[in-house]
Amino acid sequence: MTSEVMIMNRQAVVLAADSAVTYGGGPEPVVTLEAEKILSLGPNIALMVYSRGDVLGRSWSHIAHAFNRAHGEVDYETVDDAARAFFDFLDQNRQLFPEHEEREEFEGLMRAAFLTVLNHAKSLRGYPGGGYESDEAAFAAALELYLGHLVVDEQGTARQRLEIFANLDDERFGHQYGEMLDGLISEALGDFGMAAGTREKLHRFAYLIATQPAFLEPYAGLVFAGFGSADVFPVYSHYYASILVDGVLKRAHDEATAVGVEDGPNAFLRTFAQAEMTHAFLRGVHPYMFDVMVSLNLIANEAAAETALKQAGTPEAQIDSILAAMREEALPRLAAEFAHAVQTVSQDEFINPFIKVVSASGKKQLAETAKALVELNILKSDLHMSQTGVGGDVDVAMVSRTSGFEWYAKKS
Repeated sequence: MTSEVMIMNRQAVVLAADSAVTYGGGPEPVVTLEAEKILSLGPNIALMVYSRGDVLGRSWSHIAHAFNRAHGEVDYETVDDAARAFFDFLDQNRQLFPEHEEREEFEGLMRAAFLTVLNHAKSLRGYPGGGYESDEAAFAAALELYLGHLVVDEQGTARQRLEIFANLDDERFGHQYGEMLDGLISEALGDFGMAAGTREKLHRFAYLIATQPAFLEPYAGLVFAGFGSADVFPVYSHYYASILVDGVLKRAHDEATAVGVEDGPNAFLRTFAQAEMTHAFLRGVHPYMFDVMVSLNLIANEAAAETALKQAGTPEAQIDSILAAMREEALPRLAAEFAHAVQTVSQDEFINPFIKVVSASGKKQLAETAKALVELNILKSDLHMSQTGVGGDVDVAMVSRTSGFEWYAKKS
């Protein structure tokens, strides 16, 4: 885990990050408190990274250094132009990412994916009343479950293959990785896995893991922020990135925000990874406590309704049916109204005043605020002695139109 904050207004964008980061995507990753998570990509662009701290064992600071040697003085027209140049530099860069290392990591990921499905199938088979009469039936059900997640997102919308893999169709993927996959399938499942129908589905499973924006594999979050030469006010753009497939870094764009233009806000704050205490400060209530409050409100409303029905002399036989009907519509609506009321108070009394101050702050005040918000999460982790991978010194960088990229705080 990690804790990072980005704040921007019309004057500047500030990035703050702790120094804990995870290297390696395998079962035994390494956590260090000496990581560099905020990096310069030229005179007016910053990159902040979180979650996975490397690509094939190369830290993001190592990668950014190599990029800057080739492109460090370029003043990009937009922040997204800088992001595209960064990714273009990584794709097919065999000096930085040798092909044999890429294939080793991909093979390890596929082995872990197949074993994950197999273990899930064993759980289904052993679950009382699961209804699976054979190991084969349980495995087929587990595989369909994972395939379904890769094909459709949580909202039920069909996932689209990432544009960067437009040239990586099933045929090319099979040519590149088919023999490797067959070896892994045989190793994990034997003759059952190599049967035509199962083998084809497992190849499809591997292809979707590689090319769909589901990111079941360990991934990094990449925050590009600053000023393009055409930008009057700062812009931020957020990506997810994970593994190399066929020489291309798997990545997906998440969101972008510009302040002070059109309908954009005059100030903006975004947290990344571990942010419970930041949210508690901003909203006036801890996220977990908010969920507890809503749940207790629902329970209290149901208890009050049941008490009222009994006091009104409603026959016992009717109370259950009335409460069942209320659980379908009335009680959830009341809980939603309660949650909305709390959120309105939170917005009016905590968030809006904070954003008003941030919108009028200078870059150093923004930097101090961002640093303090990250330190809140570190303090909570330290006091609770929780192994969250959050800690170390807090680095803070500022990017402004007048001064470009500069450090407010940096570990020695």
